[in-house]
Amino acid sequence: MKKIFLIVFIFSISNIFATNKNPSIPRYRVIKSLPDKSLKKTEAAFVLSFKADNIIAKQKIKLSYNGSNKTLQTDSFGNIYLKVKPGKYLFRFFYHQIFFEITTDSIDIKPGYRTWVEMRFQSSKHSVTAEKPVIYVYPEKTKQIDIKLEPKGELGFTYPAYNKGWNFIADSDGTIHMNDKKYHYLFWEGTTNINKNKINCSEGFMVSKGGLVPFFENSLSKMGLNSNEIEDYITYWVPIMAVNEYNYVHFIFNEEYNEYATLDVTPKPDNTFRVFMLWSKIDQQQKIILKEQTLPSFTRSGFTVVEWGGAHTTFFEHNALSIIKP
Repeated sequence: MKKIFLIVFIFSISNIFATNKNPSIPRYRVIKSLPDKSLKKTEAAFVLSFKADNIIAKQKIKLSYNGSNKTLQTDSFGNIYLKVKPGKYLFRFFYHQIFFEITTDSIDIKPGYRTWVEMRFQSSKHSVTAEKPVIYVYPEKTKQIDIKLEPKGELGFTYPAYNKGWNFIADSDGTIHMNDKKYHYLFWEGTTNINKNKINCSEGFMVSKGGLVPFFENSLSKMGLNSNEIEDYITYWVPIMAVNEYNYVHFIFNEEYNEYATLDVTPKPDNTFRVFMLWSKIDQQQKIILKEQTLPSFTRSGFTVVEWGGAHTTFFEHNALSIIKP
């Protein structure tokens, strides 16, 4: 297999500030360190203050440092007082799964000193616009079908119009009959929040401009999409993505997709396959080593529902990929 390399440059704000995943937002800051007469020379203390999206964090914080693991409650000001032995401390903090963890550099604390450190948890939610998710339905015979869609965000344009659901008759070839009209598929778009903590950005594909068509033909065929679905996919996405020399592509499927937009079909299909593509422009000067993402496939038997969609996002460009030298 041909290897693809990526160089990721890390910029340090200073020896006081530290960043994690988003280089524009400081994640922790050493405020000050002063002698404390209430401490013995064999003692030192940290005053750790916590904010989550600039709001005082008043819940329990999980922390680890130098081999110790604790779960501590903040006070009403979002502070935790921690008495330790003098020395160097590397901390790791966890607040909630919708926030990134914070890992500090080594912080040196002197005997008899109290050091104030401020932590700011950054939300791992990333708002994206779901572009052209389309739903195909293939009953074994002509059948009345009802579909309820609930994106974890705001539903935008739909076609045919979504009125508390889609209720229609579908033929076995996928033709949809609604309001005396025929449709090839159900179209929707909307906004949703992607949890960046749950996306493994070290897995995916780096696809060149000229390689988009064969990549999608091969990948979508492996997943089990038919020729019409693949044609619809390619003719929509390739013109949009081909303006970039390289694109990073990551797919989410089925249960993971359901976390961002649930789909309730009545009667229940025998097989449902949902695929959603997250993609980012990658500068051709960058090089990256990626683990090729494993693509699931599904069986087209019985009453089958297929959905595909996608969203352009920039958070892959800032995320913690495998950082190496070529």
